[in-house]
Amino acid sequence: MWPASWGGLHNRRGAAGPAGGAGLTNRIALWLGLVLLAGIGADLALNDAAALVFLARKFLELIEWVAFWR
Repeated sequence: MWPASWGGLHNRRGAAGPAGGAGLTNRIALWLGLVLLAGIGADLALNDAAALVFLARKFLELIEWVAFWR
């Protein structure tokens, strides 16, 4: 289905990923969650949550834009 230059993920049956690895493991998911929580905590402590407010406003604009084109 996918070209071999993209890793051929769907060309091999039984392979978990492009390199045959395990994909997203619990350990990787835990670290990603901790990094996100650390970033949110840093934004709250150092920036008074300005980045979170900015991202929330942009997300709402995106939802309105997508709803318009639906």
